[in-house]
Amino acid sequence: MVEQKRQGGRTTKKDGEDIWLVLTESEGKEGVGFTHSCGEEIQGTSVASPIWDGPFRMSGSGRVHTQTVPFCPKCETPPDYHGAPIDVPYPGVANKF
Repeated sequence: MVEQKRQGGRTTKKDGEDIWLVLTESEGKEGVGFTHSCGEEIQGTSVASPIWDGPFRMSGSGRVHTQTVPFCPKCETPPDYHGAPIDVPYPGVANKF
């Protein structure tokens, strides 16, 4: 039987703030490193999200927001490099359609 891994890069709410789920299950310190509850060292990978800041739906200036997303290589699948778009309201346009 093949062991199922959960999708990496998931967040959870803690004190009203989004935090990485894998880090809540880990021990360690930011800037030093984290070890997951399974004993594996936490790794990070880049995820790039397009910024939709243009006047029309799915349009933008071509800017991209890149961030490092932590994941456990033993328990999770690596997050997809192509992140979810970030939709920014365009000045003077109530709705993009």
